[in-house]
Amino acid sequence: MSYEESDARRTSNQGFRTVMDIGMGVFYVGIGLWLIIYKAFGNMPVPPFIAWLLGGMMLVGGAFRFYKGIKVVLPTRKEIE
Repeated sequence: MSYEESDARRTSNQGFRTVMDIGMGVFYVGIGLWLIIYKAFGNMPVPPFIAWLLGGMMLVGGAFRFYKGIKVVLPTRKEIE
């Protein structure tokens, strides 16, 4: 496989990866919020400490994944000038 072919394949997969990062980031943030809110207002079969820890980790991981996906879409300073 030549460099041009591998570069074309990498470029075609970049759009899918961006959409996947944004979608999974939103999903993780939603699940993290659900864990924290449901723990506060409902009965959960896991201890509250585990719910807070897992919810917080999912919020941070989801926010990072969303940022990683949206960073590709936003223009850079060089493109603006």
